[in-house]
Amino acid sequence: MKKITIVFITVFKVLACISLANAALHDRGSGLIYDDVLDVTWLQNANYSGNTMTWDNAVNWVDNLVFQNYSDWRLPSTDASCSGNSCTGSEMGHIFYNESVTSSTPGLFADVKPSMYWSDTEDTANPLNAWRFSFKYGTQDVSLKTTARYAWAVRDGDSTPPVAPEPISSILFITGGATMAARSLRKKRV
Repeated sequence: MKKITIVFITVFKVLACISLANAALHDRGSGLIYDDVLDVTWLQNANYSGNTMTWDNAVNWVDNLVFQNYSDWRLPSTDASCSGNSCTGSEMGHIFYNESVTSSTPGLFADVKPSMYWSDTEDTANPLNAWRFSFKYGTQDVSLKTTARYAWAVRDGDSTPPVAPEPISSILFITGGATMAARSLRKKRV
């Protein structure tokens, strides 16, 4: 009976570690953080715009943003069926509750403000409002679009910054071999 219990506990721990290893944020370098669960890339600097803005200005800012040669940035989406706390269906709620990204514990991110951030989701009940999320308290709700809030850019998919081309290893091998052969011939002549 003890062997079965030990085997069961071992299998459980291995499975728990595997599931934790599969859900993560990845620093792609050059200011890009990839979320492999949501399949989105966040700007590493949560306050890249440098100031608060109305919802219309935030949408305009993110629509015109070009960062690391990507021009398809957007505001994070929100699950409008949840308001208050524990709203993990929104992109910001996901990184707050599932990845523990808060203003006091930003993890891989920089300059996460203890304040509200705009989402791209308008309030269907009142077109004067849009959804927003707090990285201090983990709450989401609607707010007047004319209120000044922060904006955090995100884009769909994995993003890797441009990489300088690397010589092909076979070319390096051939060049190294030729250099060694030339030196060997030169030594034999001397």
